[in-house]
Order: sequence, then structure tokens, then C-alpha cells
Amino acid sequence: MSRPLLILRPLEGALQTEKRARELGFQTVVDPLFTVEPVQWSAPAVQDYDGLLLTSANAVVCGGAQLDAYRSLPVLAVGQSTAQAAEKNRFNVLETGQSGGQQLLDELVADRYRRLLWLAGEQHSALDAGERQLDIVPVYRSRAIALGETAVACLQAETIVLIHSARAGRQLVSELDRLKIAKSRHHALVFSAKVADAAGPGWKSLHIADRPDDESLLSLATRLCQSG
Repeated sequence: MSRPLLILRPLEGALQTEKRARELGFQTVVDPLFTVEPVQWSAPAVQDYDGLLLTSANAVVCGGAQLDAYRSLPVLAVGQSTAQAAEKNRFNVLETGQSGGQQLLDELVADRYRRLLWLAGEQHSALDAGERQLDIVPVYRSRAIALGETAVACLQAETIVLIHSARAGRQLVSELDRLKIAKSRHHALVFSAKVADAAGPGWKSLHIADRPDDESLLSLATRLCQSG
């Protein structure tokens, strides 16, 4: 497959995406646009909750020893990578959403989970919990950084860029504008319509995954390479 895949997500997730992409035969370039770091947080009393919401594996990676207090709670995880990270750390994952946190909450049985604790990033999209109470505690931050030299070199030729979040889409567009790199030479593969809006128009092609996971994203890349 001739076009390289440029993977810009934070390093731990990027390495997981790279592993799967290489198994499929892709040439990959990893150069994160964000660095993830833990933040100090106070752990609310576990007895106040009947469920734990995790929308990113970063919460498990960065949460630290205070996570131990919540292993008795059923976990609602968004995406397979988050669910796998939680299970690897001995959490009991009962619900796994495939299309984002809002859809996961919307599909829950009405009288289940009256009060949820969401261990989130400092920057996160708002979720409507409906009749439930949803308490949000940030346990990590993703700090935006400049587009690296490896990524800039990759973008000198036609590239397939994987964009996993709306924030990554905005940061990438800002960096491309700063460096005067035209989007029109490159293909963008994005997690969702929201991410597509953040990435904006002007790409050589833009494709939206059926589900917000790497399997769907890499399926798009395979079809793109085969059609090219």
C-alpha cells in the first residue's frame, strides 16, 4: 500500500493504531499532536455512585492509585480500546458504546445507573445524562504541541491522515495553515461527522468512519488504497 498513514493521536493510542495498521500492511508514521499527562484529582466517595463512565483509555492510564477505589463499580466504556484498557486494569466492563458517550448514555435502560462518575479529560464534550446525575472529574489533560518534523516530512507527499478527535482536527488545520501545507494534497480519515466538521473542507478526499474505532478507520484506509 503506497500511501503512508500519518497517525497523530497521543502516543499510547497511536502505538495501538500503528500496530493494527502494520498488521494490515500499511506504512505508518507516528508523530503525536498531543501529549497526555495526569492531573491531580480528588476521588469522590465510591458509595455515592452506581456506575463509572470512561470515554478514553487515558483515564485508566493516568488515573493512578486512586482508581483502586472504583473497581467495585460497573464500568460504561466508550470504544473497544477504552474497554480493553479498563478490563486489563481489572475493572468490570458491563456496557461498551461504539458511537460515542452520548449514544451510550441514550441507550441505557431508563431506570439503570442513577448516578454516574465520569473520569474524563480536562477538555471534554458535554454529555446529556437525562434523568441521571453525571459527576465529572478530570484525571488527565491532552496538551497540544506543534506538528513534528517527522509529520512535516511525511506531508511533503500524498498522505492519508488519521484524525481521531475534533480537537485534533482543529489543531492539525491550524498547524497546516501555520506551515503553509495544503490540505488539497492529502486524504483525511476521521472518527465522526463532528471530527469532519473540525477538519473542514479542502482535502483531496475526506472519509468518515462508520464507527469511532480503529477498525472502521483502517477499513476506510484499505478501501482508499485499493481504489487508488
